[in-house]
Amino acid sequence: MKTDKMQQATRVTLMIHRGLTEKAINLLTKLGLNFVIVENARCVRQNVYASRWGFARLKVELIDTPTDIIRFAVSKDCSDCILCKLIKDLELKTPGRGAVYSQNLLQSSAQEIQKPEIEQGKPEQLLNDLTLITGIQSKSGSSENLSRTALKLGAGVPVVGLGLGAGFRDRLGLLRITISPEKEIVYLMVPSHDAKGLQNLLIDEGQLDRPDGGFLYQTPIRAGMVDPLLRIGHQEHAASIEQIIAAIDDLKKSTAWRKRIFGVEDSSKTTNKKGITHNELSFVCHDDYGDELMQAAIEGGAQGATMKKVRMLSLQGEEAGHSIPCAQGIICLQADKSDAVISAILAKADELGDKNIVVQSIEAGSIFTHKRS
Repeated sequence: MKTDKMQQATRVTLMIHRGLTEKAINLLTKLGLNFVIVENARCVRQNVYASRWGFARLKVELIDTPTDIIRFAVSKDCSDCILCKLIKDLELKTPGRGAVYSQNLLQSSAQEIQKPEIEQGKPEQLLNDLTLITGIQSKSGSSENLSRTALKLGAGVPVVGLGLGAGFRDRLGLLRITISPEKEIVYLMVPSHDAKGLQNLLIDEGQLDRPDGGFLYQTPIRAGMVDPLLRIGHQEHAASIEQIIAAIDDLKKSTAWRKRIFGVEDSSKTTNKKGITHNELSFVCHDDYGDELMQAAIEGGAQGATMKKVRMLSLQGEEAGHSIPCAQGIICLQADKSDAVISAILAKADELGDKNIVVQSIEAGSIFTHKRS
């Protein structure tokens, strides 16, 4: 396969409480999807409770909820209807159940872009002014620090996955023992008009501008719906402030009314794409081929990659319910190097005979990483 075979598609990402995963899979099966990619993760929220000794002061701690991230690519013309169907049938407007969003991208796969037939939904219930901030944290405890800062700022509900880093660390020789290969990947949906300002606050208050502090970047969201449940536990009123904000978002069909960071460029109004300097490349392959494809990507020009364990779940036919262990690589690199890296990955996949290879490319911007002076 060559890069000129990349097709336009829309990737739908469903971040859902693990107790609802089976219901979500059954729904996607009924919609006619052939397969989905599933990743284990955790959702981080604040737990608010009264002091043990009966004092009036409330205590706040972080609490994790088991979460599954389900991803699949479909044609653009049906993506909004699928989002609406997921929101309705999984009752995602109920805080704490999960979030869903879609992103336009280019994809290369042995299988055709999925085009499930679905009844028209109500796309007006979707938010179209969201941005995804992705943080790849390499230092132990960094994801907790980033999650704590995001929740303190009211930026959104962080979802955290696990991975292993490779590339730059492998070139350090004996010095590589000072850098842990384990990575924590933080996904955070935020309003586009505040994305740049919130990212700056995450960097400053989360102390990410220190050596080995982490790597942040943004990718655009086509449409979606956020989970407003930032905190659980003690509540003094009939509705939390997060529930009130979510209700107003739904009424106004936008998050622009709650802009709070001024003096920073609004990325949602950047039509000339000045902020788009990089691409996020991701590939999903059979678990046995992950290391070889990662090495091919590095030889093709990538500086490094973060590898995750995922599974490809078949939904139709005789293979329905069959799960294939897979590796997923995430690479953020300069846009002008993308074609060479994609070609290297696809050439190696052809050589290995991996028929399950899926390569996706999406625009990325607002890149931040600590640079040694």
